[in-house]
Amino acid sequence: MSVIARVLSWIALFVVGAVFGLAATVTHASSLSSLPWVAKTPVLAATLGSGALGIVLGALACGGMLLAVRLLLRDRWAALVTGLGMLAGMVVISGTGPGGSVIVPNDVFGVIWTWTVAGMVLLVAAWPDFSRIRRLQEVRRLQEQQAAAALGPAQGPGERIPDGS
Repeated sequence: MSVIARVLSWIALFVVGAVFGLAATVTHASSLSSLPWVAKTPVLAATLGSGALGIVLGALACGGMLLAVRLLLRDRWAALVTGLGMLAGMVVISGTGPGGSVIVPNDVFGVIWTWTVAGMVLLVAAWPDFSRIRRLQEVRRLQEQQAAAALGPAQGPGERIPDGS
C-alpha cells in the first residue's frame, strides 16, 4: 500500500470514527423512560429507563466499528486512528456549548461514557496480532521439516548402517 493511500485511508477512518463518536456521545444518556409502556412496567422502567440504554448502544456501535476496522484491515494503526476520531468527536461536544448547554454532564453516565470509549480504543488498538505468531510457528515447523529431510532417513534403534564393504 502506498503512503498516499494509507494517509488518505487514515483520514477517512478518522472522519468515520468522529461521526460514530459524535452520534454515540449525543445519545449516550438516552433512555426509554419517556415511552408510556416502559414507564408503566416497573422492571422495564428500572432497567431501560435508567439511561444505561444509550451507553450500551453507543458502546456496541463504537466497539463494533473499532473491531471491524481492526479485523478487516489487520492494521492496529487504522484502528487507533478510528478510535482517536471517536475520542475527538466526543471531546469536541463534551464541553459547555455557546448557549450554556452541556451534552456530557459530570455525572455517573458522563464519566462512564468517557472511560468506556477510551478503554475500548486502548483495548482494540493494543490487542496483539496473533496471526504473526501463527506465521512464525509455521515457518519454524517448515524449517524443522527441511532440516529433518536433509539429514536423511532416520535410523531406528539396533539398526546397522552398511559400511559399504
